Amino acid sequence: MNKTIWAIVVLIIIVAGGWLWYSSMSSTPVAPTTTTTSTTGSNAAPAAATSDNIYLTANDPTKGNYMTDFAGKTLYTFDNDTMPGQSSCTGTCATNWPPYTSGAIAQGSLPANITVITRPDGSSQFAWMGKPLYYYAKDTAAGQLLGDGVGGTWHIVKM
Repeated sequence: MNKTIWAIVVLIIIVAGGWLWYSSMSSTPVAPTTTTTSTTGSNAAPAAATSDNIYLTANDPTKGNYMTDFAGKTLYTFDNDTMPGQSSCTGTCATNWPPYTSGAIAQGSLPANITVITRPDGSSQFAWMGKPLYYYAKDTAAGQLLGDGVGGTWHIVKM
């Protein structure tokens, strides 16, 4: 039953993401929508879609609301990124904590507090309030929060 619920949640996310992408390509403005889903079990699922196809807000019963990408994978910030708009996570760090770069291009408009920064290697990366956003390589499925608190320097993005 749990696999069926996850399959339905993933299908809803894919359909909503495709519709949002399609509507962003349309010349007729479309009002942003909010999609709400819920599940049972210990893993949280994406809860609300934001406009601009950049991130979702998910909820964990113990940690509260946090940021994910559109596939529901958790996004993190790194305390060692002390200079706004600059990433200090390169090399092995970036292997273990891949930057959130999917589609990171300077757009005409981005959601509040989202920016695109240039990484040391020249690639683009999304940032939240100036802090670069990352995945955790050990988070292999949507709703996993395995990277929160690692080394005392990695944290989920609280919403």
